[in-house]
Amino acid sequence: MSKNVVLLSTRRLPPAYFDTVREDLGDPDVTLDVVGWVAPAGPVADKVNSFTLIGPGRMPVAPPPEPAAADPTEEAPDAVIAPEAVAEPEAVVAETEVPPAAAEVPADAAGEAAATSAAPAGEGAQAQATSTTPPAAAAKPRPTGAKRVVKAVQWRARKGKKIAGRMLPKAIKTSAPVKFLRGNRASKDLGKTYWGRILTRRDVMTTIGKADVVVALDAGAIWAGWNLGQRKASTPVVLGIPAARRELDMLKAPAGNG
Repeated sequence: MSKNVVLLSTRRLPPAYFDTVREDLGDPDVTLDVVGWVAPAGPVADKVNSFTLIGPGRMPVAPPPEPAAADPTEEAPDAVIAPEAVAEPEAVVAETEVPPAAAEVPADAAGEAAATSAAPAGEGAQAQATSTTPPAAAAKPRPTGAKRVVKAVQWRARKGKKIAGRMLPKAIKTSAPVKFLRGNRASKDLGKTYWGRILTRRDVMTTIGKADVVVALDAGAIWAGWNLGQRKASTPVVLGIPAARRELDMLKAPAGNG
């Protein structure tokens, strides 16, 4: 009988990752249910039993299959050639009569007409350009009194923050301890939010209740895994796939010895 493993994750997982999980667990028939904060990188309907998204975003949808291209050499079964569409051998196309040339216009009359038509066109273009010119924007009044004092304090605060950021060496900003502290704080905030969302989802708690092993895959899911281990001691909750492999081997051991 295949075992049921629930994966807790707060990171974006590629669909091929779940094939790797089955290989690492040593059981290609294991049932995988995922509780993710972030949607996977691609459709996973054929990779896992269920993927419950409890964070922002939407689940990816597989593109519809492309229709098969029709063979251009095949003739439609209902294509019928009308007999009148076939030209007779004696059919001759009649020559079209060419209308007589228009009467020539005197050069003086043509020049006068062109000058007369150009004058209204120029006046219309000038009127259109004048009407489309936007009016000048009014100057924004400067703050006075208490508002002026508040603006000055805000400006000095922003300037002081910029100066403090420039004074801090880049080596300290990018150092491993600073990155660790920032990442640790972000993981704690995300972990509490992730765990709080799990508690509010009855379907997620039902899925976890049917699990043989619960696996926290990353730092953001550790807090949820620890709390689940406290609530249900009979179900092993571990961190990482290698620890889950050991738990599954222990669950299969009594059946093999019997």
